[in-house]
Amino acid sequence: MALALQCSEVKVAKTLADAIDELKRDPARPVRAHVQGLTVEVRVVPEAPAERSAAELFDRLGPWAGETTDEILAILADARRKSSRCGRRSTCCR
Repeated sequence: MALALQCSEVKVAKTLADAIDELKRDPARPVRAHVQGLTVEVRVVPEAPAERSAAELFDRLGPWAGETTDEILAILADARRKSSRCGRRSTCCR
């Protein structure tokens, strides 16, 4: 397996298999490989977290405060009004 170090510190492998082998040795650094006339870069990404159930998500939100449907709708309408006035990047509503 032939690897060369570029100045960007991204290793270049001759094949995709060599790139995978290199990632197994050093998963913190991406590796480039030449595959069918293309230069591709591969990297290790963290595994996706296990999906949570609705019950777990509601549990993280905390107990229900007892708002009525009308109160919840008013809270949502107020938040919508504030966000439409301020824009998404503004911090005036936070």
